[in-house]
Amino acid sequence: MRQFGVPLAAPAGRRYGSGMLALIDAVYFLTLATWFAAALGSAIIPPVILRTIREADPTLPRVLSVNLDRQHATLLGGTVVSEIVQIMFRLEAVCALVFLPALIAKWFFVDRTFPLLVQPLIVTAIYIAATAFLLYGWRVVWPKAVRHRAAYIEVADDVDKANAELDLFDRYNHEVDAVVRNMVFIVMGLLLFSTALMQRAVVL
Repeated sequence: MRQFGVPLAAPAGRRYGSGMLALIDAVYFLTLATWFAAALGSAIIPPVILRTIREADPTLPRVLSVNLDRQHATLLGGTVVSEIVQIMFRLEAVCALVFLPALIAKWFFVDRTFPLLVQPLIVTAIYIAATAFLLYGWRVVWPKAVRHRAAYIEVADDVDKANAELDLFDRYNHEVDAVVRNMVFIVMGLLLFSTALMQRAVVL
């Protein structure tokens, strides 16, 4: 707005709203981008590590069981991947936790009239689904996979028990893989819908 050809300063409340919205958007999208990077890394990095270690075919001097003679590469790769996946799960959990207040704050800057209200509701629903999926993979499935892997190594000399533990480990490991892959698409959807949502934000 101009008066006699001179631009007028924006009202203090609007300047405050613009600055607050910019800060919220920065936290919102930085957290969301980090979350997506962690989810994508969880899906891409482990297969590369496992393949590389298997090609090297190392020998672990502390693994003495005869039944594990040809699985040293798998055991070593599993140990490395286990540490990486655990770190990634924790990073994703931190991102989900930091993202929540930013998402709540965004609700104060969007048009809450129907039908424009639908998109914020979709973003919130996707966030809830992503968080629930993350907690399920991290706190329910992953500990079971780790526990059965350790049990498999411990009873490796008992073929029957070892095979039973290996079957359970493979089952939960495949479930972890499915969780990780699905998390990539869920967080990607959250990112895409959030980008569209930002274009509809209104400054109070």
